[in-house]
Amino acid sequence: MSKPAKNTHAVKEVRGYCALCTAHCATIATVENGKVTRLDPDDDHPNGGVMCIKGKAAPELVYNPDRLNYPVKRTHPKGDVDPGWQRVSWNEALDEIARRILEIRSRYGAKAIALAKGTRSGTSVDDVERWLGRLLYSIGSPNWVSTTHVCNWHKDTAFSYTFGSNIPTPDLENSKTFLLWGHNPSSTSLILAHDIVQARSRGMKTIVIDPRRIGIGAQADMLLQPRPGTDGALALALIHCLMEESWYDAAFARQWTNGTFLLNTATNRAVTEADLSSNGASNRYIVWDETSNQPVIYSPATGNYEGNRVAPSLFGTRSLKGKNGAEISCKPVFERLAEIAAGFAPERSQKIHWVPAEKVWQTALLLAHNRPVSMYMWNGLGQHTNATQTSRAIASLYALIGDFDRQGGNVHFPKLKVNDVSGKEFLPKEASALRVGRERKPLGPPAKPGNCAAYDIFNAILEERPYPIKALLNFGSNTVMSNADSERGREAMKAVEFSVAADLFMTPTAELCDYVLPATSFLEMSNITTAFEHRPRGKTHLQYRSAVVEPLGERRSDTWIIFELAKRLGFGEQFWGGDVEAGYAYELQPSGITLEQLKNAPGGISLPLEPTYEKHAKKSPFHPPLTKGERGGFSATTNHENTDGAVRGFATPSKKVELYCLPFSANGIAPLPEYVEPAISPVSRPDLATEFPLVLTNAKFTTFVHSQQRALPTLRKSSPQPSADIHPETARLYGVKNKEWMIVESPRGAITVRAHVTPNIVPGIVCCQHGWWQACKELELPGYTPYGPTGANPATLIGTDLADPVSGSLPHRSYLCRVKAAG
Repeated sequence: MSKPAKNTHAVKEVRGYCALCTAHCATIATVENGKVTRLDPDDDHPNGGVMCIKGKAAPELVYNPDRLNYPVKRTHPKGDVDPGWQRVSWNEALDEIARRILEIRSRYGAKAIALAKGTRSGTSVDDVERWLGRLLYSIGSPNWVSTTHVCNWHKDTAFSYTFGSNIPTPDLENSKTFLLWGHNPSSTSLILAHDIVQARSRGMKTIVIDPRRIGIGAQADMLLQPRPGTDGALALALIHCLMEESWYDAAFARQWTNGTFLLNTATNRAVTEADLSSNGASNRYIVWDETSNQPVIYSPATGNYEGNRVAPSLFGTRSLKGKNGAEISCKPVFERLAEIAAGFAPERSQKIHWVPAEKVWQTALLLAHNRPVSMYMWNGLGQHTNATQTSRAIASLYALIGDFDRQGGNVHFPKLKVNDVSGKEFLPKEASALRVGRERKPLGPPAKPGNCAAYDIFNAILEERPYPIKALLNFGSNTVMSNADSERGREAMKAVEFSVAADLFMTPTAELCDYVLPATSFLEMSNITTAFEHRPRGKTHLQYRSAVVEPLGERRSDTWIIFELAKRLGFGEQFWGGDVEAGYAYELQPSGITLEQLKNAPGGISLPLEPTYEKHAKKSPFHPPLTKGERGGFSATTNHENTDGAVRGFATPSKKVELYCLPFSANGIAPLPEYVEPAISPVSRPDLATEFPLVLTNAKFTTFVHSQQRALPTLRKSSPQPSADIHPETARLYGVKNKEWMIVESPRGAITVRAHVTPNIVPGIVCCQHGWWQACKELELPGYTPYGPTGANPATLIGTDLADPVSGSLPHRSYLCRVKAAG
């Protein structure tokens, strides 16, 4: 284990970074007489100058009296009220855990072992996620359990089905307009909020889409407040505005999107060479060339059109002769998208999303005429049964704007080369194909990037579908609290043959395990980071974070636990003989910076790299002139092949921005963005809405991260009890008063929370908070049951039976409920 830096003075300062969330704000810790007393922002750091209240309270995390300090094992059955915890040594715990894992692997196969981790977006597990993957894949199991299906999957992987990559970093320093959709960084990523405010001070316009008027939205140039779950309809309305008024970037649309591909109007499928010729290929696509006025083949393999100076059309119905002689009526993808969007023209769709038509038009005008535009979105869009298509619609909207990877848009900024230590090479492809949930979600998280939803693991435990899970390892994952249907989660945790938790506190998940291991907080452990993701300059900054203070009791870092467990499982060679710092050194090798150099630079080392833009177009043999395009736009005529034979374009099957998603089409999923009403809403279930007339949603808030930190007095003083936002009109209608207890009830359950009556939320919506279970003994404030109506866990209000068909996301943010005073 890393030792904290020695200092003979009673007071010292230690530079580092906060690991409570993915922002990784740079910090300076003050240590007085061996005790960390405060945490402040490090202004002299590319990721510095910002610190949220959660980070400032982090020293309390080290010394909280409820922290776990020793390994314990269960001696009573899981159904007993008293677990019979017995303190054991680290050697005894790790030896027994390793023995049980190997035994289960021998009896049931490696796939019977699952590993659940906390989200890297909002837990310190980000410090060790790479090592956890290496451990699981060394075991041979594909079953990596996370909350990505209700978190980042839709902003990242779903976005990649359009652009071929996760959403890049907003270039706020050069943006003229910033679109923030379904995300409140003032509460969850203060570094982004800080940078938005700075950009606004130099004149950048902001558009915020959120049902609540909070944070950046409270000062936005345009604030749109839609009904939760209808963001896809709103995105299509904005697409209609751009296309109807020719406000889109026609050059980008024609050259870099597959909007030019012809669609068979009868089947809604892309026309390929195989449709026109018996010898044709099914992965070569047909466009209509305006220059020659005839069909032309486009090949993704080369990025070429089979013709000179091809000008592919974005509009116009054509007739082609199929290989059997039959006529094929077809039109470009772009025109079909325009037809779909026209059904959601602002005047038509305002009754769906609740945003006035005039405001939608004003927003589209700003997006189109105050470029470049950058954007960001997160899980406000991801916790719905229509989340994937919503992400696709927003990505398509951004494609029409045309600022992807342009200066001032969303840019892939350079990062330093380092070795990937996540261990993916240890997992055979055939094992990956067996990941739980992949059989039902072949394009979702189980396939890409490779994560299971907890509810699928619960089914595997309780019903052995698709096969049994017998062991569950939890690292910083409060699995019961962080997933829908917490009661079923509890039953699964009781039923699983063997389970382990490594955590800071005895969480509702840990208390159901066989072994509980005391993990350190980030202030008690070392780590290296090879990139700070939220700022361009941070992406080329390396830092070694030393432990600020010695761990209390027998706490150990997750990294140490993983490496020690790996040795006992027979994976010592894959884990550098248990030498954590040797692992760090290997990770750093390609950067040219040694671990020793990094240790001797407390604030880290920057190796600046100049950004390049429009990388999809680089090394072009020529820059073709623009030709007059349809509907007043302009477009470039080009092929995509470089002089060195490399194919330019995007990392999609077509090498284009896929307005028409080819993998979706191949898997029977709507290939163009579509709007489907949330599964449980006033529109889709009017029968339920008569009894449950309000829209139930939830949001993170400033004081806590997920289900953590409610035991910290500084934070709990600020937010002593669980609450839910409700508009004054709605509160009056149902007899609810501000700051008084109310019951929020859905068709599946009920919780009890304080009413926060505020005009900053749209009438008819109830917005709850996730994560309440922990008591704060120092303030004599109670904990809350995760399971019943006297608790405050909104995960009990929805089930897992209704989910997004691609991602498996659940309707945490768009359901139905009713409220009444608690009495």
